[in-house]
Amino acid sequence: MNVDANRIRCVDPLVSPQYPFNEPPRPPERSEPRYASVADYEARIPMRDGVRLAADVIRPSAAGLRFPALVTTSVYTRQLQRGVIALGQNEAGISEFWVPRGYAHVIVDVRGSNDSEGIYDLFGPQEQQDLHDAIEWVAAQPWCDGNIGMSGVSYMGRTQLFAAEQQPPHLKAIFPYDASCDFYRDACFHGGIGTNFMTHWTSFVMNLNMTSGRNPNVERLKEKLEIMYSLKYPYDGPFYQERSAWPRLDRVQIPAYFGCGWYMNELHLKGAFDGWLGTGAIPKRMMIGPRPWPLRPWAGYHHEMLRWYDHWLKGMDTRVMEGAPIQLWIQGEDTWRAEHEWPLKRTEWREYFLGGPGNGREGTLAETAGAQQARPMVFDPASAEAWHGEPRLVYRTAPMARAMELTGPLALYLQAESTATDTDWLVFVSDEGPDGRARELCKGWLRASHRRIDAARSKPGKPYHPHLEGEPLVPGTVYEFPIEIWPTCNVFKPGHRLRLEIANADSIIAANGRPHVTLRRGATNTIHEGGATPSRLVVPVVPR
Repeated sequence: MNVDANRIRCVDPLVSPQYPFNEPPRPPERSEPRYASVADYEARIPMRDGVRLAADVIRPSAAGLRFPALVTTSVYTRQLQRGVIALGQNEAGISEFWVPRGYAHVIVDVRGSNDSEGIYDLFGPQEQQDLHDAIEWVAAQPWCDGNIGMSGVSYMGRTQLFAAEQQPPHLKAIFPYDASCDFYRDACFHGGIGTNFMTHWTSFVMNLNMTSGRNPNVERLKEKLEIMYSLKYPYDGPFYQERSAWPRLDRVQIPAYFGCGWYMNELHLKGAFDGWLGTGAIPKRMMIGPRPWPLRPWAGYHHEMLRWYDHWLKGMDTRVMEGAPIQLWIQGEDTWRAEHEWPLKRTEWREYFLGGPGNGREGTLAETAGAQQARPMVFDPASAEAWHGEPRLVYRTAPMARAMELTGPLALYLQAESTATDTDWLVFVSDEGPDGRARELCKGWLRASHRRIDAARSKPGKPYHPHLEGEPLVPGTVYEFPIEIWPTCNVFKPGHRLRLEIANADSIIAANGRPHVTLRRGATNTIHEGGATPSRLVVPVVPR
C-alpha cells in the first residue's frame, strides 16, 4: 500500500494508531480545528550566555489571543520537520494538526546545529540548560498563554525528559515517546557491545549539518560526532551519565505520558519502562504499542496527545486520567489491555533449561534440567556465515498445549566457556509457529568481559551490569553470564513454540539494518547444559 505523505501532514493525519485503546475514547471536551496558521521561520531565541538558537514558530492566526505552546528541539534541522519526507529524523510532530486546534508549535535547532549559534553539546549539560531558556522564552511571548508542553519522539522525546529535569516554571506536562533514558545501555552499547546505530546516527547528523553550508561550527560538531562514531568510551561513566535522563529522573515533577512500541526492542523500548519506574508520584501514564504505520513524518498518537495536552495545558475535561494508567498491546492477540503497574504483580517467574540431544546446533527448552553436557559452537570471524550472524544455537520448547503469555523482562543465565579471552553473546527470543516461521520478540546482549553484575540492583528476571570495567576470560574456565533480555508482551498460541537463539555476531543485513560491532575473534564457545548448574532462561509468565 502506498502512502500519500500529504495525508500525514494535515489536520487529521492518516496514521495508525492514534489511541492506545481498542475503541477510540469520546472525551466530553477537546480542541477542534478552527484556526488558520501564521509562521515565523526566522525566529531567534536568546540563551543566558548570549547565544541565539534558530527556531520556527508556527502558531494560530488570531490577533489578541494567547495559546499554549508545544516546544521541540533537536539536531535534525528544523526545516526538515515541516516537510513530507519520510526520513527517520522527521520526528517533531505535525504542526498542521496542532496549530488549527489552538497550539503554537515551536521547533528549535539545538546549539551548534543548522542555523543555531554556539558549540554542539550532544545532549550535554549546556544543551540541557538551553531547554530551560528556550521554554521560558516561548512562555514570555505575547502570543503564548504561559502553558508549555513538548512534542516529538526519539531525540525530541529524550529532550523532553531533560527539559523536565531542568524544571522551567512554565513547562506544565510532557509526552516523551521513544525517549531512551540511558545513553550507554539504550543507544551506544548493548551489554557492553557497541551498536552500529551510533555509526549510522552520526552519519545522518553529519549529512544534515555538514553538507548544507549553513553551520559555521562544523569542526566542533565533528569532535562530538567522532566520539560516537569511534565508540571512544567503551565503559559507562560521566560522559554517558550526564547525557542520560535516568540519574535525575526524580527531578521530573510534572505530568508525563511515556510511550514506545514493542518493535523498538534495541533502542527506545527500555527507556519507557525506565522513565515510568524512575519518576516518582507524579501524574503519569504509559502505553507500549504496535509499530505505527507509517513511521515518518511522525504523526502517531496525536489524538491521544491532544487529550493529554487539552487536559494539562487547557484545563479541559478529556478524561485522560481515568482508568488504568498503563495500556499494553498484546502481541499474538493484537489487542490493547489495561494494566495498573509494571512489572505486573501477578507475574509467575518460570525457568526453561537449555538441553536436548548433545552436540549439534539445535537443542530444547524444558522445565526440568537434564543431564550435564556441553554444546560447542565454533566461531570463525573470517567465514561467510559469520557475516550473516551464524552459527546460531537454536533451542525450542515443545509446542504449547494451551496459550501462554509472557509479559515483562527476561534473562538468560548462561553457563559457558571460551577458548578466547573475550567474546560476545547475542540472544534472540521468538514466537515460532507450527510452520516453523519465527516472529522475533526481544533481544539481549552481553560482552563476556562485562559479565559482572550489581547484585543490589539486579532481579532474577533483570540482571544489572555496571559496565565500568572489563574482566578478561581465562580460556577453558566456565563462567555464568547473566544476560538481560529486554521486555516483551506476547501470547504464544497452542501449537506455537518459544524459541531461543544464541550467536556470537550479528548479521550484516540484520532486520533493522543496524548490526552490532561485535568482536571479530575466532573462538570455540561451549555452553554447559543440565546438571547442578544448568544454563537457564527466566521468563515472566502471566496467568490466563
